[in-house]
Amino acid sequence: MSVNGIGTAGYPVMGYEMRKTGKNVTGGSFAEQAAEAARATATLHGADEGSGDITIFSGAEVVSGSSYSVYKTPDYDPENPIYKVKIWDKSGNVTERMVDVSKVDPKNCDTVEMYAYTANLKESGKGSFEDTVLKAVVAKSVKDAESRSGTWSFLEKFDWTKIVNDLMESSYHYGDLKGYMEWKKFLGFLEK
Repeated sequence: MSVNGIGTAGYPVMGYEMRKTGKNVTGGSFAEQAAEAARATATLHGADEGSGDITIFSGAEVVSGSSYSVYKTPDYDPENPIYKVKIWDKSGNVTERMVDVSKVDPKNCDTVEMYAYTANLKESGKGSFEDTVLKAVVAKSVKDAESRSGTWSFLEKFDWTKIVNDLMESSYHYGDLKGYMEWKKFLGFLEK
């Protein structure tokens, strides 16, 4: 039996499959994976004391145990916005990147770049947290669920406009006109 959420183009946006054997695509039982997810933890990190960095936003993915933060550095220039983005894996190993948002292409960028890009939209006053950063986090979460592998890499590049367009179309298809308009607004930010 298949249980799916909203979706378009022949694939579910969110979903899972229960089979008679009780196995999912990765080979474990659904009950075992649900119990493991309930025990999962992630540490939410902020700015290092004394660094002068200002945290724009932080989040954690409990399933993968990773967390991320986007910062303005002390030499931040609104005319040339470059953000520091840190990603921690479940073992606490950190990857740090500086992202020049003027070079981010929403049709071909990774999550690190998208989070910096949407942080800049929020910081520049072009949209609220809910209209920018939160929409990017939700889009990644939907893509994670769709992939059936739990999460995709923060460094894997995607066409975010396609992901958002699919979410927008799903909202319309299921009669959620308010959701449709919210995703359409976010798509407008990405199609500059």
